[in-house]
Amino acid sequence: MRRVVANSYIKQDSVDEFLAVAKELVEKTNALDPGCISYALYQDTQDPLHYTMIEEWEDEESINRHMSSPHAADLIPKMTQFASRPGEVAIYKKAVG
Repeated sequence: MRRVVANSYIKQDSVDEFLAVAKELVEKTNALDPGCISYALYQDTQDPLHYTMIEEWEDEESINRHMSSPHAADLIPKMTQFASRPGEVAIYKKAVG
């Protein structure tokens, strides 16, 4: 299993547009991507312009398929246009527990 944590920092005047695109990405990913266990967007409670996509995948191959899917290829670049600064993405595997 793999977890992906993708942080986005959004411009104040672009939140609604960002959330609309993110909602479509979340819905399509959960419905269409094999190997997706969960895929959801969270808002930082301390910084309302900081959003984090937390994803759980069966394996790295599932992540790669997702990234080359038509909906990811279309929607992820759209989401980045609303960013106030570059985001960060990290992929994790379970170490203990």
